[in-house]
Amino acid sequence: MQLDKTERDEFLNQPNTAVLATVDAHGRPHAVPVWYLWTGDVFEIIGGTNSAKMRHIALNGRAALCVDKRGNNAFHVTAEGQCVLGPTATREWRLKLHTHYRGAEAAAKVVAGDGHLAQRFLTLTPERWYGWTAAQMK
Repeated sequence: MQLDKTERDEFLNQPNTAVLATVDAHGRPHAVPVWYLWTGDVFEIIGGTNSAKMRHIALNGRAALCVDKRGNNAFHVTAEGQCVLGPTATREWRLKLHTHYRGAEAAAKVVAGDGHLAQRFLTLTPERWYGWTAAQMK
């Protein structure tokens, strides 16, 4: 199964949890689950302002993001590329992200406070795509 750009974008626009992989100052890999929004050009991700992933990106400016579908006909899409740290995440952006993953009512409750003040934007611009499908094992 090979995803064309339309199929890939459709999959990436679903509320999938992804795994963001970065590398620390000692060359050790660090992988964490994240929520994201796919714009069609970049992945928008938030994380704790002082989290390990943010420190690693500030250090080397690169990461890989793996989004997978499990079960029958499993596959994954991985994007690797440059990352840019942005400003504090806005309440509006957090509401958009949480609505995408949890629905409007739950998102409104989560975003009601000032939790966004501890979060920061990160964008990953894919330079290289790769993937794997269960169909490749047949």
